[in-house]
Amino acid sequence: MRKTGLFAYGLILIALLCSGTALIKGDSPEELIVGKWEEVDWNFERINVDSTEANGKLLAYQKNELYNNMIIHQGEKWEFYPKKELTLTPKGNFEEKKIKWYLKGRGNILELRYGDDVVECYQVHKLTKDTMVIYYNFDLQMRGSVKITFKKAEEQDYAQKI
Repeated sequence: MRKTGLFAYGLILIALLCSGTALIKGDSPEELIVGKWEEVDWNFERINVDSTEANGKLLAYQKNELYNNMIIHQGEKWEFYPKKELTLTPKGNFEEKKIKWYLKGRGNILELRYGDDVVECYQVHKLTKDTMVIYYNFDLQMRGSVKITFKKAEEQDYAQKI
C-alpha cells in the first residue's frame, strides 16, 4: 500500500515536470516577432463618425485629419531584430527608418519608439510563426481602428541566394 502511494506521487511529479517543460519551451511573443514581415493588408475598421459617405468610406477632410495625427505604415517591410531594433523599409525609393520596439503586457502591446520621443502603440491581435495582425486605435472626432496584417517573409537559404 505504501509503495503504491509513493509510485502514484512519483507519476504525478513526473507529469507536472513534463507539462512545465512543455510550457517553458513554447514560443514566446518576442521570439515569434523577430524576422522580416511584409504588410499585406491595411484598412480602417470600426469607424464611428457622424458624416461618412453612404458606402461607409471616409470623406476627404476626415482622411486628412486622421493622416495628420498618425504615422502611416502602408506597404512597408518591417524587420524585427532580437536586440529590440526595428527597420522599416517603405515601398519605393524612400529612406529606411531604424527605431526601437518593445512588447508589453503579455505580448499584446507593441510599442514603437522613434528617436525624437514619438511613440506608437499597437494592439497585437494575432501573432504566429507566419502571420501578425495589429491594430492602431485612434480617437479624434472619429473613433475607430486601423488593422494592419503582415505575413512573414520567407527567408531564402544560402543555396537559393546563389
